[in-house]
Amino acid sequence: PNHNDDNRDTILLCLSQLSAQSQHRYQHHTTMKVVSSCVTSAVLALAVATSNAVTGAEIEYGVDLSFPMHHGNVSTNYPWLPHNVDPTIETPEEYKDMPIQPLGNKMEFYENYIKGCATQSDKKNMESRCRSSDDSRVKMMLRQPKGMYNYTETGYTKIRAPEKVFNLIKEFWEANKDKQTDEAWSPSNIYVNHWEAEFFMVNVGDSKLEGGGGILKQAIWNAARDTIQEWTGQQLAECSLYGVRVYKEGAVLAPHVDRLPLVSSAIINVDQDVDEPWPLEVIGHDGKAVNITMEPGDLVLYESHSIIHGRPFPLKGRYMANIFVHFEPVGKVGEPVHLKPDLPNYVIPGSEEAANWKRSNPRGYSIQNSAFATGTTAAHQAAQIGDSSLVRKLLTNDPAMLHAKDNNGWQPIHEATRNGHVDAVKTLVELGADINARTNHGQVADNGGSPLWWAERTLGPDHELVHFLKKMGARN
Repeated sequence: PNHNDDNRDTILLCLSQLSAQSQHRYQHHTTMKVVSSCVTSAVLALAVATSNAVTGAEIEYGVDLSFPMHHGNVSTNYPWLPHNVDPTIETPEEYKDMPIQPLGNKMEFYENYIKGCATQSDKKNMESRCRSSDDSRVKMMLRQPKGMYNYTETGYTKIRAPEKVFNLIKEFWEANKDKQTDEAWSPSNIYVNHWEAEFFMVNVGDSKLEGGGGILKQAIWNAARDTIQEWTGQQLAECSLYGVRVYKEGAVLAPHVDRLPLVSSAIINVDQDVDEPWPLEVIGHDGKAVNITMEPGDLVLYESHSIIHGRPFPLKGRYMANIFVHFEPVGKVGEPVHLKPDLPNYVIPGSEEAANWKRSNPRGYSIQNSAFATGTTAAHQAAQIGDSSLVRKLLTNDPAMLHAKDNNGWQPIHEATRNGHVDAVKTLVELGADINARTNHGQVADNGGSPLWWAERTLGPDHELVHFLKKMGARN
């Protein structure tokens, strides 16, 4: 799968080389070794493609084999070349320090990839623009990981997505999957092959879509945070949530590392219709490539700031739909958060990347998302706007949010009460909210304000909500 064309090209390339060799100085026994190694090379490439689990890679390989990563080209040092078959033949200079290529003729694939980018426009400098864009991708993969702190041993793992995460995403997807819009890419962007394959978006942050908007994004972050925190051992601040991205037939995602502050991340397979597995290739902290296959509901955790990841083999099938959830680490779990004003905690001081980060961020460092700073959850936000049906849906999916406190000790019931949302308060009470829970900074001794205290203070003693709370036995 995915390598049939490469295997064919590898064999044809072998035969053409053999034809040339038969007319020159190579002896018969060397030629026969090359024949055997050539066929073996194609078979081994097929073995890589059929891997179907995190540990399923049959061949051990690393960077610059499926796609350029640390150099501008892919290895062309094929196993069947004479110097790799016969130890008495000296390795030509061009192949020294070049890893053995077990995946077939990937250089031709890469050159066609760049030419495809170049031919989408009549501009004379289009190819140089495409190559310059790709050069930036490679330089980032070389520079950034060396200047990063990592928080796990391997840098990646695959699990099943927790139900409270997947339920939110799947419900949104089913309601809106027929409302896909084109994903915009600049002409010289080479991270995906947008010049020959289609890429669409169903944006969870789009409030025009059913169930979409900021509250859904916050709910997904809240639901995913515990899983990623447990894996990394770090407190996490949400920083990006992207998707649902829909890849179509023939799609390729060039290997890359994510821009900062995308550090502790998750890819969730939302849905797919494929003819064969479309693997996510990752280069672990040990430098070894692994091809991870995913089914709907699978979740891949990865340290996206330092783990090279991509899908360098074309998608065979109708589509795959993924969503990307990103956090940045701000301190160890269970310890106070201490942020440096000039540099994120995950960037190594004195590294090349530290200097690069400071040039790009002259105003220093701060957490981007205010929800982490305040402790706000999606249930707080839904209660604040009085959306009782959304409150019910969120708390049914994740009951722990019912009593979640922000940094001032406010629970969702306090937010609904202060804003006078009677139906939302009734829903919260029905679901088990504590009508006498107190905030940290109310004006009642040292115990804070109860929902009734806040209702009387902000709404007045005759408001409908005040009467409801008293009827329920609430105390001031």
